[in-house]
Amino acid sequence: MKRTFNFTGRRKIERSDVSILLREERDGWVFDAELRLAGYRFPSNAEVFVEAHRQNLWMQFSWGTIATLRAPTDRRLSEFDVPDGILFRVRVVLPAGPERHKLAGEADGLHFVKEGEADDRRRPLIEPVGDDLDQLLWKLDLDSEPPRLLVNNQVADWRSMARSAHFTAAVYPEVMRRVLWKILIDEEWTDDEEEDGGWQSDWVRFARALCGRQELPSPGEGKEREAWIDESVAAFARRHSLREQWERAVEAEGVK
Repeated sequence: MKRTFNFTGRRKIERSDVSILLREERDGWVFDAELRLAGYRFPSNAEVFVEAHRQNLWMQFSWGTIATLRAPTDRRLSEFDVPDGILFRVRVVLPAGPERHKLAGEADGLHFVKEGEADDRRRPLIEPVGDDLDQLLWKLDLDSEPPRLLVNNQVADWRSMARSAHFTAAVYPEVMRRVLWKILIDEEWTDDEEEDGGWQSDWVRFARALCGRQELPSPGEGKEREAWIDESVAAFARRHSLREQWERAVEAEGVK
């Protein structure tokens, strides 16, 4: 049964304090989690949960308490056919009492490392995830946390398509524009929220680095924010020479 949590007053758990390792076994994918929570001074009897999610799929695993972290015996990701696009979150919840189910701490948008692969801590802002999209080639899911780039898994070798120069040039600037619009226009994100981390902060830092403008217009300056987004997307296109990538790909396809 899915629990409903009170999010008021939660503390951010740094992503660097959580490590998720995936390994493939005979009956599917299994994960291990290393949680370094001692320095946060949560109540010793607070309950700890690890969750795996992707789009409308979700699994929750009880991980004991702060005083006694205990991984469950069964950590199979049975709801997921493939690991692509799975993200994890860790939640620390207050125990029985007047504040039961109050969320004391959380880390979200956690990526995994597959067994045998190096973890260099570099994480993509958004990863293509295969999905059944009928005749659509791609779709941006802005309702998920963080947003997901869905790619039609009925296309032969859809992963290669998502890495192609044509796809990159045509799709990723629009993805960036829509995500930044959601953050800065729809949600009116502010610099004060950067301390909380999260995927929104990652996107804004990325855009700032691209356009070289650290100052972000205030939420009341809608037109200025729209211009800031336009500038960031244009800088992304310049950084990756998207028009030239497209032209080279077209030229290569014309060679017999």
